[in-house]
Amino acid sequence: MQVEASTIEHDKLLLSRLQLFRNVDLENAALLDLLSQCEYRQFATGEVILSTEAENHYLYILLKGRLAIQLNEHDDIPLATVEPGECVGEMSIIDSRAPSAQVSALEKTEVLVIEQDILWRMVSVSHEIARNLLYIMSERIRYSNLVIADSLEMQRKYQRFASTDALTGLHNRGWLDDAFDREVKRSERDELPLALIMIDVDHFKNYNDEYGHLAGDQVLITVADAIRSPLRPNDLVARFGGEEFAVLLPETTVGNAEIIAERLRDHVAKADPGVLDNKQLPAITISLGIAGRQPGYSLDMMIAAADVAMYHAKRNGRNRVEVAADVSLDD
Repeated sequence: MQVEASTIEHDKLLLSRLQLFRNVDLENAALLDLLSQCEYRQFATGEVILSTEAENHYLYILLKGRLAIQLNEHDDIPLATVEPGECVGEMSIIDSRAPSAQVSALEKTEVLVIEQDILWRMVSVSHEIARNLLYIMSERIRYSNLVIADSLEMQRKYQRFASTDALTGLHNRGWLDDAFDREVKRSERDELPLALIMIDVDHFKNYNDEYGHLAGDQVLITVADAIRSPLRPNDLVARFGGEEFAVLLPETTVGNAEIIAERLRDHVAKADPGVLDNKQLPAITISLGIAGRQPGYSLDMMIAAADVAMYHAKRNGRNRVEVAADVSLDD
């Protein structure tokens, strides 16, 4: 690092272009005296100016070059860059804490360095400097808020990706686990019924074997759309895996779940799977099994009971609804 004593009282044009000295009276003798106590410094490419591991007592105003703001020394991608006229270090001077990010030179850089005691004396001498410093801080906070907002939005997107089946747009098994826990607690607290429908696409392997895997995907999308549309707002549907789907029905008895299941079966049977490679895909049917929650039932136990009923529907000819044998149909 090179250090050069400064005689900057004559550099008024340069100073007037800097954020900190915008609209400042640069003829003020007291201010010029303070400026004469500052210095220019040059930093080589990659040289660290501010570190998160060391206290900082200086404001650095960039005159030439560019600076990178990074979370730490191991972060290769800058959070932001600093351009000539902008400054760094003001936050750590304000709160007397180590910088929250590392600042290093992206290229050969020249800065004006103002020691913190001199900065506070400048603020006392010039209200415009005080105003400019507040503006710089507000811009920094505003930018930080934007970064936080973007980060939260990205987290929400990741959460949606993590809980959503990419092909059908339905929720996935992981989401169903969480939803079941919530609904069981509500069911127990309010003494409400809870039912589960397991759905399997009939002869799904034939679509893949005879028409290709794109046809299989198209069938799954068609089924997802068909079973989603007639459900009530509080009903919860998920792709369970492969060609299986699950529908969780809060506040629903087994008898009413059977009515809903018949509606789903009918919707799928009437759905048009579309055309692929100039070939009309055959109509789709589904087999459905129903189980109601019993005291002490876990999600796996309800799934197992509904699965037994669903495979019973397949053995009885497919395209039908069956209810788990150990569940009462009394409403």
